[in-house]
Amino acid sequence: MPAPTDYLLTHGGHRVEVTYKNVKNLRLRVLLGGRVVVSVPLGVPEHELRRFLDENHAWILRAQQRMRMAAPPQEQLVDGGRVQLWGAWRELVVADGDRASAREVDGRIIVTGADEEARARGIDALYRRELMARIPALREVWEERVGRRAAGLRLRRMTSRWGSCNTRTAMITLNTALAKRDPAALEYVLVHELVHLHERGHGPRFVAWMDALIPDWRARRLAMRGTP
Repeated sequence: MPAPTDYLLTHGGHRVEVTYKNVKNLRLRVLLGGRVVVSVPLGVPEHELRRFLDENHAWILRAQQRMRMAAPPQEQLVDGGRVQLWGAWRELVVADGDRASAREVDGRIIVTGADEEARARGIDALYRRELMARIPALREVWEERVGRRAAGLRLRRMTSRWGSCNTRTAMITLNTALAKRDPAALEYVLVHELVHLHERGHGPRFVAWMDALIPDWRARRLAMRGTP
């Protein structure tokens, strides 16, 4: 019976594209989209192929992750998708559990939730924790430099602003999406809102304050264009 060619093998949760060829050694590749392709010498039985795949299982997983991360960035709240944290794309791992939660583990985001809406709540909660871990130290430094103190600081999901300042109550609100951006963006927005406690508008005196406090603030603002 002739050796099979060009068939699919399910192994270790992967669909493996198998082709028998006139080659000396087994050759394993992971292509765009995470496809697993193996070239097999003629006459090699399937049990040897499966042992070869067992031995290279960890390599396959690493290669598939590299391929996913090399794809054009796009936020996807599914297993193997990606989300941003502090200016970098992180792979998303959807774990079992209906409770909405998310945490960072070894550079990846582990999230649980019954559906994408629940997972989005988990990611938002992660962003809030990340922001609150950084904001106190930034406030301590910048409130002293600006010479004004916020009466309070709130975090909200906002669609059209990175932050706002109520100059009457001295309450500052920051967008939770700032946790997606480079930490320099959070610093810029916080200083921007604190300066509004001196100047309500964005006129020459506001600009002079920003120039004195953060000379590269225009570059930081430009880098943030696109969202929200």
